[in-house]
Amino acid sequence: NLRLGQPARITVETFKERTFNGRVTQISPMGVEKDNVTTFEVRVSIRNPGGELKANMTANAEIILQEKKSVLLVPETAIGYDAKRNAWIEVPDPTAEQGKKKIDVKTGISNGVKTELLSGLRDGQQVVLQ
Repeated sequence: NLRLGQPARITVETFKERTFNGRVTQISPMGVEKDNVTTFEVRVSIRNPGGELKANMTANAEIILQEKKSVLLVPETAIGYDAKRNAWIEVPDPTAEQGKKKIDVKTGISNGVKTELLSGLRDGQQVVLQ
């Protein structure tokens, strides 16, 4: 759930290697629908103590809904789902016919690129990317 005051990380094309911090300051109460997708305008106040950021610079903001540290992450492309939305991952197995086997995993939070694994895989264990 998006709330006022939530932290955000902002990247700007001009400063590719830098991340600026900010906070959500406004959430539009009315969504705008386009192509069956509803979007809500969100405003973020960005800390700019050095004055490097200027008006009309293109920026991307990542609003932090939840953050965890020291977790096991895998690429989203490594995870498969069955018809009941149970998650699984393939791991190398030289004894298997195709050289790999499926193992059931339990997933946690995801940012759309990487997903937290709560159980089923050990730290350091290799996975097969799909």
